Amino acid sequence: MEDYLIIPDEKDRIQELIKQKCAAGVNMVILTGGTGVSPRDITPEAIRPLLERPVPGIEEAIRNYGQERTLYSMLSRSVSGLIGNTLILALPGSTKGAEESMDAVFPAVMHIFRVLAAFNHD
Repeated sequence: MEDYLIIPDEKDRIQELIKQKCAAGVNMVILTGGTGVSPRDITPEAIRPLLERPVPGIEEAIRNYGQERTLYSMLSRSVSGLIGNTLILALPGSTKGAEESMDAVFPAVMHIFRVLAAFNHD
């Protein structure tokens, strides 16, 4: 883990952080929180315009796995996709929700990096 940061639920701050991490060549950025339905939950709106290649299957897996554990997981607006070779994951803010989301997609999601490496022509 390179960084653990707490930032405000502000679109500009979220986007700035993601852009910095992508420019620095970070392989994966995981954000927790701001994926619900309250007016302050703006993480998906901050991330989606930046994504070059959404990966909706990750989002589907997270919600499906969560739905087996709590009816409220259908309200999560988790987001996932690639910006260049950086995987962006936005997970629920609750500890349990984030943990279950990670359980739902890891280690399978790590296959993305093998695929990217296979097509890296640098």
